[in-house]
Amino acid sequence: MTWTPPLSKHLTDRNISLSPSGFRLFILIYWFILGIVILGMWTLLSYDILSIDAVSLSSSGTPVKALYLASFSHEIPQHLLTNVFTFFILGVSLTIITVLFRKLDSRFYLCPFIACILFVTILPFSFSTALLLVPGLQLVDIVGFSGIISAVLGMTIVTIAYAVWKNFESLRFFIGTILISAAVFLLIPLAEFRNAAAAVPNTAHQIGFLYGVLITWLIGAALMTDSKKRVYLYLAALLAALLLPIIIFGITVLL
Repeated sequence: MTWTPPLSKHLTDRNISLSPSGFRLFILIYWFILGIVILGMWTLLSYDILSIDAVSLSSSGTPVKALYLASFSHEIPQHLLTNVFTFFILGVSLTIITVLFRKLDSRFYLCPFIACILFVTILPFSFSTALLLVPGLQLVDIVGFSGIISAVLGMTIVTIAYAVWKNFESLRFFIGTILISAAVFLLIPLAEFRNAAAAVPNTAHQIGFLYGVLITWLIGAALMTDSKKRVYLYLAALLAALLLPIIIFGITVLL
């Protein structure tokens, strides 16, 4: 019996689905991963394993490990609890959406799971380096999970857009998603209107949101397109979007 790579299986069978027991395991793994992330963040805060300087983003100098850990570190419990509560609410809504899309026999139900895996593995590096590359933005001990939460918000926007227009490759979906995303992008600074130093959190939230929109859009398009060639195109674009800021940041550090 010949082993078939998952991507090849995806390309040859456009109607892959999970059995009811497989789907329950799928949801269980989804929440298990989110639980590990939350537990890890609480551990970093409660036990003071690493100093805030070692895990924060700063324009004057950022340790390599901070490029990943900054997204999961917090200075005070209130900051962590607010982020965890928001993340939990978004997680519940996305679980409900996942179930609904599966009942509609849409492959898109796989998208939130795949996107969230990227959000807690590769995206922290992409997000941190992109934030450090913003011209004129002075970062001083920046930490927090809100950039990832903003990415989940972006994923929710694309999910709603797909529920309305039902075709990632249609002009209506493209225009509708751009308009909705632009509106949310411009409204994000309102969350920090009382913060005198709002430029940094606003930029961080907006970068996270844009990544959430882009990642979900490209994953969804790869899952739903009928063209095998376009699957590779969407995945290549996704890889480029995640790796480009990391590569550019690496080059600037070396120079």
